[in-house]
Amino acid sequence: MGLQPKQLAIQAIDKLGTLVLSPPVGGFGYFHNHGPRDQRKVAITFDDGPSMPCTEELLDVMGELDVKGTFFCVGVNTRWHPQIVRRAYEEGHIIANHSYEHSRKAGLRLGSNGDHIDRGAALISQAIGCAPRLYRPPWGWMTPWEGQRLTQRGYTVVGWDVYTLDWQWPENDGRMMAEDARSKVQPGSIILWHDANAGVRVWEKKETARAIKHLVPMLRSDGYQIVTAAELLGVPAYGPALSPA
Repeated sequence: MGLQPKQLAIQAIDKLGTLVLSPPVGGFGYFHNHGPRDQRKVAITFDDGPSMPCTEELLDVMGELDVKGTFFCVGVNTRWHPQIVRRAYEEGHIIANHSYEHSRKAGLRLGSNGDHIDRGAALISQAIGCAPRLYRPPWGWMTPWEGQRLTQRGYTVVGWDVYTLDWQWPENDGRMMAEDARSKVQPGSIILWHDANAGVRVWEKKETARAIKHLVPMLRSDGYQIVTAAELLGVPAYGPALSPA
């Protein structure tokens, strides 16, 4: 049985929205999708966390590899697992804002007061003691008015130019995902992974950590230095909590 007209319409709208609003093409110029192309540096980023045990396993692997990442944390997940966010921060990773509850609707609303941004930032600040200055919108959807809200609050909006399919279920093979990411990386790349399912406390997910375990040595053998998104873009990771003027 094929898809119903309503389902087909929703799929078409979703594809159009992703094309217009998301990296690497969309977003109305607000995204920083990569760093300098003349430097062999890349950033590994994670969305939607934290979760147990996936984020913890990733932190274990990254500690073994002596590599730092950037974690775009969802507010509700941060509220459940502040100790994981604190651990990542204390181990030298960057903690960034991924909104309060990973809702596309909040960023699409023209009249939003930005509460979805501020509540996510407040929970991160409670966990680590400082306010994030990096932001990635849920689903990567960026409207001009959402971009203005973020600019008023002093955020750098971080996109990506290497997208992985580690969110799919059943999980894709970690080594294959690492090899696919490696084939797409170029100087300045920002690689997107996922360490959780937004709004889910526990995510039994193994292949992302396995992929990172393979990818980091691959990139280093290709002559890349792995840095945080803040270092790659040359922007501050943290700063004072700002409100719109």
